[in-house]
Amino acid sequence: MTQQSLTTIGVLGSKNDNIIYHIIKEMFIKSNYDVIYDNKRISILANKQTLILIVELTPQTINHVYNLGLDIHILVHKSIEIADYENSFVKTIASKAKYIIMNIDDEESRCILDDNIDGLILTYGINQKATLTASSFNFSSNSQFNLCLQREYKNLEDVNIEPMELPVTLNLIGKSNMYYGLGAIACGLTCGIDINDIKNALLSIKGTSRYLEKIYERDYMIVDNRCSSPLDYSLALEEIQNIKYKSAYIINGIEIDEGIYTIKKNLKVILNWVPILDIKKIFFYIDKKEELIINNIKLLLDNCKIEYEMFFELEKCIYNSIRTLGKGDLLLLLGNESLKEGKEIIKLLI
Repeated sequence: MTQQSLTTIGVLGSKNDNIIYHIIKEMFIKSNYDVIYDNKRISILANKQTLILIVELTPQTINHVYNLGLDIHILVHKSIEIADYENSFVKTIASKAKYIIMNIDDEESRCILDDNIDGLILTYGINQKATLTASSFNFSSNSQFNLCLQREYKNLEDVNIEPMELPVTLNLIGKSNMYYGLGAIACGLTCGIDINDIKNALLSIKGTSRYLEKIYERDYMIVDNRCSSPLDYSLALEEIQNIKYKSAYIINGIEIDEGIYTIKKNLKVILNWVPILDIKKIFFYIDKKEELIINNIKLLLDNCKIEYEMFFELEKCIYNSIRTLGKGDLLLLLGNESLKEGKEIIKLLI
């Protein structure tokens, strides 16, 4: 019986549910690997020759992985919060990795490196100096770009990966998802996955729930994004400006328990983006009737030139928003727990 070799891939991020993690897993599945164990943070896949262990590394888990004595063969980085670069375990794990795949467009990325790096550093991004770079972007209902591997290197199987240039379509929207795709592609090539299997995986990837998630995509498009803070709203709306659409509409889920201060800050972010994204109307779903907060929201909205409606039943809110959509339009769901049932309601209505 042939003994299987083990390859361990660590996907570095500040939070769980890292999209690179999911894309890499999909690549191995498309390359005829079987999933033998899977949970939210760890996946084990296998074929006859190789075991693949993929683990999410966050500030809360990276020290536990290190203390297990588990060698990370490939460390994949997209970006982490500035404070997390101070975590000593990040540099320690990076120093022992055979390959460090990092986002060169992140100005802080070099902070994961120290003077004792023995592994091969592979960079990716739109920077022309990156090992793996992207150009000629087209962000619409998916992300299309030209992929360019600019120099030759040896992968884990000691096989030369030759420079290449080819078009790629990623079935996810937004510029940030393009970065996740680039990091995953670099990992796939390093593991010896055929480029055609990589392309097929990217074309069919579903992404993660409620992160620029395409719920519906035919005559019009419906996208769902979990938002709970002004930063969440800003990042989501910044991504939306890269999408091609005719008219944009928003369903904003408001939870009274958030408090008027947070509600108004989140709403101000949306209102700042209204003229930029040419948002035609906002449909508000408010989970409770509390006159003081509702009147404050109305006062803020009445000073802005934006059409809006308020609803206290989510199904009615979604029904009325969908009725408004025409061909080529975009409906964006923005909110936290109040909109968690939105996808299932939309499936029933459409």
